[in-house]
Amino acid sequence: AVCLIDDIDCIHDARQLATTIQSEKLSTQLVGLVAVDSEWGHAVFPSFPCDIVEKPFSAARLGSALFGNAARAELKAENHRLKRQLHSRNLHDIVGNSSAIVLLRESITVAAEDDGTVLIRGESGTGTSLVAGGIHRCSRRTWRPFLRIDCSVHSAESLERQMFGGPTDSEILPPEGALLSAGGGTILLDNVDSIAIPFQKQLLRVLEEGRFRSPQTGETRPVNVRFIAATHVDINRLAVEGQFREDLLHKLTSVTLQTPPLRVRRDDIALLVEHFLNQLAVREGRPVRRITVDALQQLESHSWPGNVRELENVIERACTVDESPRLTADDLKAWLGTVDSTTGETVGLSLRDMERKLIETTFTRCGGNRERTAKTLKIGLRTLSGKLREYGYPPRGGPGSNLKAAEQRRAA
Repeated sequence: AVCLIDDIDCIHDARQLATTIQSEKLSTQLVGLVAVDSEWGHAVFPSFPCDIVEKPFSAARLGSALFGNAARAELKAENHRLKRQLHSRNLHDIVGNSSAIVLLRESITVAAEDDGTVLIRGESGTGTSLVAGGIHRCSRRTWRPFLRIDCSVHSAESLERQMFGGPTDSEILPPEGALLSAGGGTILLDNVDSIAIPFQKQLLRVLEEGRFRSPQTGETRPVNVRFIAATHVDINRLAVEGQFREDLLHKLTSVTLQTPPLRVRRDDIALLVEHFLNQLAVREGRPVRRITVDALQQLESHSWPGNVRELENVIERACTVDESPRLTADDLKAWLGTVDSTTGETVGLSLRDMERKLIETTFTRCGGNRERTAKTLKIGLRTLSGKLREYGYPPRGGPGSNLKAAEQRRAA
């Protein structure tokens, strides 16, 4: 669209219109009509993008201005359309058409255009890491590295080595550290709430000064990375309780995004199931399985405390155990009860006991088939056999090593 503005009649409205066009990223072009002897008009119009046509003007001059700006408006609109298509492809793994997901995609697109820090909040399993990856892919840094650091598995000293450089056990981060290896790219600080207080101060200094001192060379190096932080807890409460620096939290929240739990976007479950079934088909090199109506209804009525990650695990485990072309409600029933029915029972259990409970439950539901059990749990067959031996199960093929023994042990 092209908008004609007369400098005498509506210059105040013109300023507001120009501001709206810029803020809304519209393709509208402005053409200002200014008298030759009007110093006021000539001084004001250059303050915002506007094509100036001096009075008196000929029909050819005005027509040229209108056609030229119409072509620019069309080109700008096409550019916006292609950019939206690119962003849509970059966000292909954020599946869903619910209002919550549409709003999240829009927020990702807006956040990607800036270069400030982003804090992503959301329950476990809602895809905070996917959102961080989407921001990176939609940004100007998309061609540079994207590194994820899980802060929950590192001490302050370990995080310092991961970030600034030094000997590490990581197979992903090179010895020079994330700040250098991710140069020009993005670093995701996952579970940022777990960062120890001593390292919080160091991280704050990096964010404030935009440089760091290399522990290997002693020289000061500039920082050219974008930080994205993710958390599954109420980090504001941690700040109030003194477990997280308020000044660091302020630095991390230039932009804040919230990932919605699955229970508020149940309309997306059908699309998510289709997405996961397609992924499994590609991975296994077989035709895509179909899901029955009653099975889908069963999924849509589930509470999903583990969110999208739980849904993916249910689909994957059910397909691993049953290789039929159709996924039925009976195929899903056993796996849907796993989280809800064991939540209360696992409170207070040690990691070792929880591991045993998961292995034995899966072994039973896989009909005592060790290959399927190992595949479902994503562990090696030898590892599974060792664990079962440790739990008192007979060797493979021995008396009682089948489903009946697993059921008897579970009942006991």
